[in-house]
Amino acid sequence: MVVILIGLSFAIIAALAISSSQNNYNLSKKMADHTASYYQASNTAQEIIAADDWKDQEFTVDIDDSQQLSVAVKDGKIARWQVVSTEDWEADSTQPVITLEEE
Repeated sequence: MVVILIGLSFAIIAALAISSSQNNYNLSKKMADHTASYYQASNTAQEIIAADDWKDQEFTVDIDDSQQLSVAVKDGKIARWQVVSTEDWEADSTQPVITLEEE
């Protein structure tokens, strides 16, 4: 009986570890994609500033569908370098739940 309980415990721990590692992988991939998008927008903004020889200007560069990089240059210095959300944010508070269908 003890051997069966220990085996079940190991199986449950293994399932939880796999689930946790999959969630961590998905989060890491999402963060890597967002970081790459941010740096691409940052490079575009720097190219715009350099092309205009640091003249006074304000512009935005799209990061993705929901964010923009807002940039302002005044007196040859960057006065604003800010990520701005273009959509309303709503927290995803749903939890995955197993539902059993009755037959």
